Amino acid sequence: MNAAWIWIVFPAGFAVILFLLQKWDRLVNLLGVLIALLLAVLAWTDPIGETWVLGSIRLELSDTWVVLGRRFVLTPSDTTLLILIYLGLAFWLGGSFIARASVIFVPIGLAITACLTAAIAVEPFLFAALLLELVAILSIPLLSPPGKPAGRGALRFLIFQTLALPFILFSGWILEGIETGPADSELIRLGNVFLGFGFGLLLGIFPFHTWVPMIAEETHPYIAAFIFYILSLGVTFFGIEFLERYAWLRDSEELFSLLRAVGTVLVLISGVWAAFQNHLGRLLGFAFLMETGLSLLAVSLGKGEAGLLSALEILFISFLPRGLSFGTMALALATLSESRNSPISSSLDLNHLRGEGRKYPFAVGILIMATLSVVGLPLLAGFPARTALWNALAQQSWLAASVALFGSLGLMTGALRALSILIAGEEDTHWSISENWGNVVMLVIGGLGILVVGTFPQWFLPALAKLTQVYFSGLP
Repeated sequence: MNAAWIWIVFPAGFAVILFLLQKWDRLVNLLGVLIALLLAVLAWTDPIGETWVLGSIRLELSDTWVVLGRRFVLTPSDTTLLILIYLGLAFWLGGSFIARASVIFVPIGLAITACLTAAIAVEPFLFAALLLELVAILSIPLLSPPGKPAGRGALRFLIFQTLALPFILFSGWILEGIETGPADSELIRLGNVFLGFGFGLLLGIFPFHTWVPMIAEETHPYIAAFIFYILSLGVTFFGIEFLERYAWLRDSEELFSLLRAVGTVLVLISGVWAAFQNHLGRLLGFAFLMETGLSLLAVSLGKGEAGLLSALEILFISFLPRGLSFGTMALALATLSESRNSPISSSLDLNHLRGEGRKYPFAVGILIMATLSVVGLPLLAGFPARTALWNALAQQSWLAASVALFGSLGLMTGALRALSILIAGEEDTHWSISENWGNVVMLVIGGLGILVVGTFPQWFLPALAKLTQVYFSGLP
């Protein structure tokens, strides 16, 4: 028996079973959460490489599974990452029932997470691009439920994800040639161009970003946020594999300068657009684009091996705040959307939600808190990672730090502007609590999580910083 069977094959197989049981939505949701928690607990006990004794049966959990000549390797050093992935999945699945997400959210969420784990484990690592394409395909039933026409955002998302595949594979072929043969500056530049186009399409980097706000406007906010989060997580780890695999990329001044420029522009543009949004779903989309830009800025700090280790620590400690902030933000948006018996494209329009904060104070309050956590407001979950990023970035480029900080202020402006509209109303308008208690409990839990992580980061973030050892254990 091997680890891949537990953390890849088992959740994928169970996803099929839960898909067949989808008419019992409560049972499916409960089983999905329990499976995700079980896989996280198994990773916590760190059984990889050990022998299990069950009476007269002895089972050794090996770290390698070979399929058609391809290896899926999960080692004891991957356990922290597996805990992060499956605890995060339990968090998202737990909120999906309260958020009234699609009934197929749980089985497809399990299948997508299994594909993400497989993409992290597969060797040669370039085959992860195929698995990420499979993640995009599995996402389509969530973005465009059966029986409804596919939205423009979903179609554009699938097209861009598919177009990214040949760019990534061709760039990998070029980089392999550079590594095995004499260095050619033109070939290196061509490889970097193809790599940049591939990841630009995967992550929705400007000018390939248009599908992000479209999906956020057309799709249930909880589903949109989950797809944004899980896809960015998989693509981030895939990109890190390139840096780990090719030493000359880690020393490329041109590459890290490009990352800094693109990240700065993306944060600035996202912030400016967020400041003037009249649709809360699109505000979610631009918040995600800003998070992507900030991730690029974090990686841009890492020229050389030692610098890259420090840069990735800043990137990795942002994973937990990112999941908490976007999950809570999406749940709050889903709660507000339920208050309007209309399509998502109009139910989250601020012109239709004027004064709703007086009826849904928990949803609106937690929504603004989660958005400000993405900005990096003190005492909120995003603050420690943002502080580390601004300090390190300012030492390398005060201009990039200033422009990116201005972009972050744009998102804060958009959040405060939305708050002013949501609580607007006549002075004699009474405040009430219209959310059901299930929503209130989940929103409060999410809000408390944001506050606890922001106030006591030393309890959580050091373990995430150690994820650098998973990818660069051979480096000093």
